[in-house]
Amino acid sequence: MKSKRKRTAAVLYNKPTTITTASDLSHQENLAKKEGDDYGSGELVLVAPPIASSYNDRIRPVLDAVDKLRNLAVMEEGVQLPTIVVVGDQSSGKSSVIQSLAGINLPRGQGICTRVPLIMRLQNHSSPLPELFLEYDKKVVRTDEEHVSQAINKATQVIGGPGKKISKTPLTLVVKKKGIPDLTMVDLPGITRVPVHGQPENIYDQIKDIIMEYIKPEESIILNVLSATVDFPTCESIRMSQSVDKTGERTLAVVTKSDKSP
Repeated sequence: MKSKRKRTAAVLYNKPTTITTASDLSHQENLAKKEGDDYGSGELVLVAPPIASSYNDRIRPVLDAVDKLRNLAVMEEGVQLPTIVVVGDQSSGKSSVIQSLAGINLPRGQGICTRVPLIMRLQNHSSPLPELFLEYDKKVVRTDEEHVSQAINKATQVIGGPGKKISKTPLTLVVKKKGIPDLTMVDLPGITRVPVHGQPENIYDQIKDIIMEYIKPEESIILNVLSATVDFPTCESIRMSQSVDKTGERTLAVVTKSDKSP
């Protein structure tokens, strides 16, 4: 019995329960007997709290502090903040990667879908009901999972203007949802060299300037999304990453569309 009393969380006969003292254990044993369970043949299985739970408890205050500083525009004053920056060529599958992390639908389609830096603040939420809202143009706009894609498109129209022009003014999306990781990341416009109708001739230079602004600081972690259909050494996003992170210490790669690999 001594070994059982030391355990603080358990499943008794496949029934979840919390045991903090010896009296709690005794009570659960008696309850099991009354319900017809054979205590002698039962098993007391230790259930440890998930690692993510203790991790989130420690990291959430840090992320909140960083987000508050970002809202104060301290980066414009030269104060760099740790940031996960998502980069990739146009149609590399960036939206799919981000959707898998956030568990929501983002604007998708042909051409440039992300026309402004999209700052996504993901927060693990205890409530089963998700909370989503956008922050831009000094206002907060609430939305939901069904309409978030349309809300992002509408906000992008306000920030970047009509058509397919891009802007370096960021749009913030806050997602509070049960089961998602606690992190903040920035999705940047996909790299393209050939302007389409409605885009300026220097669209590549504009996108490159935005990307370099975000990935150049040593505090930035570069999440490079690569399509398996392209030649990695000649990939534009890889070349940009290598220009600021020659050793690759702060660059991660995610390969998409592996089923279409030549």
